[in-house]
Amino acid sequence: MSKKAIFLSVILLCYTSVVMSQGAVELICRVLDNNEKFPVSYATVQFEGESTGLVANDEGSFRLPGHYVKTEKRIIISSIGYETLVLSINTLDSKRINIINLKPKIESLDAVIVTSKKSNRNTTESSLDIIRKAISSIPSNYPNQPHSYIGYYRDYQVVNDNYYNLNEGIIENFDAGFNTNKFMYKDNQTAIYSYKLNTDFYQDTLLLNSIYGESKILDSDNNARLGVKSRNELEILNIHNPIRNYDRSSFSFVYVLKDNFIVNHRFESPKVVFMGDELLYEIGFYSKDDIPSKFKAKGKIYISKSNYAIYRLNYDVFENSDYNSGRSGNGYGFGFSSNKTKDSRTLFKINIEYKVVEGKMYLSYMTFNNRFIIKEPNPLRVDDFEFDREEEAFYITFNKSIDKASIQSKSRIKLFFKDKKLMVKNIKLIKKNVIKINVLDWSAGITSRNEDIVAEDFSYKLKKIRDVSGVTIYRESKLIGFQFREFFTQEIFTDKSLNLDLKLVNKSMPLSTSLLNSKTVDLNTYWVNSPLKQTSETNR
Repeated sequence: MSKKAIFLSVILLCYTSVVMSQGAVELICRVLDNNEKFPVSYATVQFEGESTGLVANDEGSFRLPGHYVKTEKRIIISSIGYETLVLSINTLDSKRINIINLKPKIESLDAVIVTSKKSNRNTTESSLDIIRKAISSIPSNYPNQPHSYIGYYRDYQVVNDNYYNLNEGIIENFDAGFNTNKFMYKDNQTAIYSYKLNTDFYQDTLLLNSIYGESKILDSDNNARLGVKSRNELEILNIHNPIRNYDRSSFSFVYVLKDNFIVNHRFESPKVVFMGDELLYEIGFYSKDDIPSKFKAKGKIYISKSNYAIYRLNYDVFENSDYNSGRSGNGYGFGFSSNKTKDSRTLFKINIEYKVVEGKMYLSYMTFNNRFIIKEPNPLRVDDFEFDREEEAFYITFNKSIDKASIQSKSRIKLFFKDKKLMVKNIKLIKKNVIKINVLDWSAGITSRNEDIVAEDFSYKLKKIRDVSGVTIYRESKLIGFQFREFFTQEIFTDKSLNLDLKLVNKSMPLSTSLLNSKTVDLNTYWVNSPLKQTSETNR
C-alpha cells in the first residue's frame, strides 16, 4: 500500500496578554490544523534539554510564562500523527500571530508487515492480537517503582460554551507503582501546592450543587456506570484511568480492562501513525451491538509497534438512539472527537495519554468529563426597567448575564408609551446583565408634557432573549452541561517516594478543603495553564 499523499499543516497561533499580577508578558499559544482549522488537542510542549514542559488543552491552547519570553530557550512541540517541531521562543513576534506549518507523519501499512512463521507469508497482525499483547504487557511497560507527577490540575463546568466555577492549581501525584492499588495503598497520595477559584470566569452555585449533590449521570437502569461515587475531584479522575487500574473495575463498557475490554468491543483494522520516531498502531473500536443498553461506546487506542505500550486511549460513551425505537444498527451517528462536545447525547468522555521516560510509560495527561442535566429553578427574568430622561434611553436589568448575540435583533425588544409603539434605534449590552436601548424620536406623538412623563408610562415586551447558559427569557428549562476534571503533567520524577512531611489530600473530601504546601516547590517552575474564557472563541 502506498503512502497517502496527505499534506496537512498545524498553525501555532500565539498572541500576548499582560499578566497584571506578575507584571510580565505572557505568550498565549494555540495549535490548530491549517486546513480544517480544528484544534490539535493535547499537544506536548517540552523545553529542550529540560525535564519540565506542559500539555496543551483540548482546544490546542497553552501559555508560556513571562520569564521565558526573552530567553534563548527552545520548545519541542509533538503530537501523535505529526512531525515533531522545534521552535525558538524568541522568534515569536509578540505583536502579531505567529503561524508555523507542521506536516503530519503518516506511514503506510506496508511498513508494519510481519512474517508468519507457519505460512512463511507476509501478513499483518490483527487488532485483537495487538490489543491482547498491549494489555498483557502493561506490568512490564509501566513503572512498578515509586514515582510522582507535578502538573496543572483544573476542574470546571461547561454550559453553552462558557466556563463556570473554574478551580485550578499545581499538584503532585505520588504513585507507588502499577503493582499497587491506586486508591487503597497508603503511599498513593496527592499534595497540593497551589489551588484557587479563577474569578475571571463565571460562578454559579446551581451548577456546583449539581456536581456535589446526588449523581446526575447514572442511568436509572444502570446501563452505563462510572467507577465509584466520590466528592474528591482528583480521585474521580484517577478512578477513570483504565490503564493505571487495568486489573480493577472502572466504567462501562471497559469494566476490568484486562478481562472485559476485548469481550465488550469490536475493533477496526489497525492504521499506522507516528509519535516522534515511534511507530504506533491506531485502532478504532465500538461497543458490541449485542450488548443491550441505552448507551453505546466508541473510541481509539494507540499502541506501540515495538513493545505494545499503550500511548493513548480515547473513550466516548453516548446515548444509543436505536435503543428505544427498537431499530437495529450501531447507533454511531457522529464522529469521534476528543474536543469539548455540544452533543447532548454524550454521557461521558475520557482521554488519556502516556509517554516514554527512561524506558517506561508515564502519564502525560488525563481528562474526564461527564454530562449533567438539571432543572433551572431560577429562569431568566427582568429585575429592573427604567427610563433615563436626560439620556433619552431605556435600561433593562436582568437577574443573569445576557448572551450578547441574543439581543442583536431589534425585533426581540418592543417598547411602548402607553399604547403607542416606539421604534428601537439600537441596543447595547453595557454590563453583563444590563442592556441600554435608544429609540427613534421617543417623544414623537406623545401629547403629555415631558415633565409629566413617568417610567410607569412605558412598557416592554421581550422574546428570545437568552442568558449566557442558553436559557430563554421567562422559560423554565433544563440545563445540559459537562463537568470536566483534567490533569496535565509538567514534570515527571521517575524515582521518588512519598514525602511524609507534606500535607496530603483527604481522598474523600473536595480538593477545596485541602491544605496547601505553598512553600514546598518553586511555583515559577510550574504554572497554571488557564483556558481562554469561551470555548467557542478557541474554534474560530
